[in-house]
This record gives sequence, C-alpha cells and structure tokens, in this order.
Amino acid sequence: MKSESKSALWKPGSKWMLGLPVGALLMVVIGIFATIGFNGVIHATNDNAFCFSCHVGMDTIVEEYQATVHGGANPTGFAATCSDCHVPKEFFPKMLVKIKATKDIYHQLMGTYNLENFESHRTELAENVREVMKSRDSKECKNCHNIATWDVSAQSDKGQQNHNQESWAEKGKTCISCHIGLAHNKPR
Repeated sequence: MKSESKSALWKPGSKWMLGLPVGALLMVVIGIFATIGFNGVIHATNDNAFCFSCHVGMDTIVEEYQATVHGGANPTGFAATCSDCHVPKEFFPKMLVKIKATKDIYHQLMGTYNLENFESHRTELAENVREVMKSRDSKECKNCHNIATWDVSAQSDKGQQNHNQESWAEKGKTCISCHIGLAHNKPR
C-alpha cells in the first residue's frame, strides 16, 4: 500500500509534479536577476567615478588625464574612460583584469602606495601597465583607433613612417611602444 502512495506522488496530474516547472521557472528568474546584477556591477566598476574613488594617487592622474586628448581636451570633447584603455572588452580577459585589480585594495590598505609615495612608484606601475598593453598588442587602443580606416597620407611624414604596419611587425612594436604619455604624464 505504501509503494502505491509513493508512486502516486509522481503521477502526471499530481500536485507534486507542479513543483518541477515552478522550480525551473524560479531558477530561470533567479538566473536573469543574477545576470543583470552581475552586469550592473561590471558596468559600475568600469565607470571613471569608480576608478577615481579607489586608486591611490588618482588626484594627480585624474588631472593629467583630463588635460589630454583622451580626457576630453580635444576639438570634439570626446573622452575615453579609464576602462576604455585599461579593461579588455572580451569577457575572460576582463574578468582577469578585475580580479588582478583587487590587489590595489590590498596595497591601499597596507599603505604600499599612497599620495606621499606614489611618484616614487610611478615608473614601476607605468611599466607594468605598458607591458600588459604590449602583450595584448595594444588591443584597447585599437578598439577606438581602427587602423584599417586610417588615412596615413594625411599624417605628417614622421607619422606616415611610424604608422607603417609592416614595420611594426618587423620591429615587434605596437601602439604603446611609441605613444607613451598620451593619457598620463610619462614617468620620470
């Protein structure tokens, strides 16, 4: 008799069978809200205000950035965001950068980098960023600066010489190899 009552629970039309679609629907709804929340956090942490609020020494860096063509000091007034240059667009590289950036919290809490000693660490920090950009073939630069659409003939003679892509490959150079100090001052 007990075996019949157990099997009756799982018969089509049983009220217990309603739990399967309700549970599946609940999981989908939770998944949608989790995805929206995750994307919201990623978007918020790519915002300049977020970057400016956490990075030590940013007062100096923010002022430098705002005075450059990338910071909006250009005829169009367009400004690249911190994440345009420092955060990859692809999901997994982006997540890796976000995870690595948590070290900044550690260094801020430990006082490794602070407003008093930032300039003494600037060269090391800039070289680290430069190496990352080189390793990615300046992909973040190329997200905005599409080489295929350049009119190299409209550039100066030096620009035409330096923007020869075959020459880049031969010399192992990329955008950041030459364009240092465009958004922040060059380290001394």
